[in-house]
Amino acid sequence: MRPLDPASGLPLYLQVARSLQEDIAAGSYAEGDAVPSLRDTAAALRVNVHTVAKAYQLLERDGVLERQRGDTYRVAAAAQAAAELLAADIDQLIDRAAGMGVSADVLIEMIERAVERQAVRRA
Repeated sequence: MRPLDPASGLPLYLQVARSLQEDIAAGSYAEGDAVPSLRDTAAALRVNVHTVAKAYQLLERDGVLERQRGDTYRVAAAAQAAAELLAADIDQLIDRAAGMGVSADVLIEMIERAVERQAVRRA
C-alpha cells in the first residue's frame, strides 16, 4: 500500500481503499487471496484500525472484498477492482474535458492517439 497523505483533502479511509484497490488491480492480490489484516494495515499506515475497517467495509460493499464471519478479508473480484478504478478515472477525465469545452469526439480521438503512442513505446 502507498503512504497516505493527510493533506490531500481525501479522507484517510478513502485513501486506504483506493490504495488497496490499486494493488488488487495491479495484480498484487489475486481473486481469493487474503489481504493484510485490519491491525497489520493500520500499523503499517500508522492510522486507527477503525479507519482501515471503514475502508475494507467500503470495498466489501462494492464487491471488491469479501469476508466470511470470523475469517479474514479476501479479494472477491480483481477484474472488478480494475474496472471500477478506470471508470472513476474516465468519469473525472470526461468532466474535466467538458469543463474545458472539449467535445466527446475530440476526447476520444485524443485517447486513441495516446493509446497508439503507448503501443509504439512498448514495442
